Amino acid sequence: MTITEQLTALETERCRCVVEQDYQRLGDMLSPALIHTHIRGNVDTKESYLRFVSGLVESLELRREGLRVVSLGDTAAVMHGKQINRARKRGQTDELLLESMVTQVWALEADGQWRLAAFHASPLSAPPPPVAH
Repeated sequence: MTITEQLTALETERCRCVVEQDYQRLGDMLSPALIHTHIRGNVDTKESYLRFVSGLVESLELRREGLRVVSLGDTAAVMHGKQINRARKRGQTDELLLESMVTQVWALEADGQWRLAAFHASPLSAPPPPVAH
């Protein structure tokens, strides 16, 4: 399996984990050094990102389009493409459709597992209202 195939499969799995609230598996896919920049510019670590997705927001649908993977040798790659996220604040019914262009860095870590090390989303429309962390 090529790096592109491996990382595309991992990104599909990441999206599934967020929607199905499989935070154990999602945590396993994230680097301890994760830098996650949201669509509004707020930045999370691995721990604060997991608290954010498990406690504050609920993704009802999360998908990617037009993914491009650029290998940076054998241990790192950049992934870029559109992300569509249908989400709401936990405990509320109003939904938002968030479309963004996302750049990610995937790293092959010392244990031989690919993990998401950086995520940066740029809005394609008006950003959502802020969600207090």
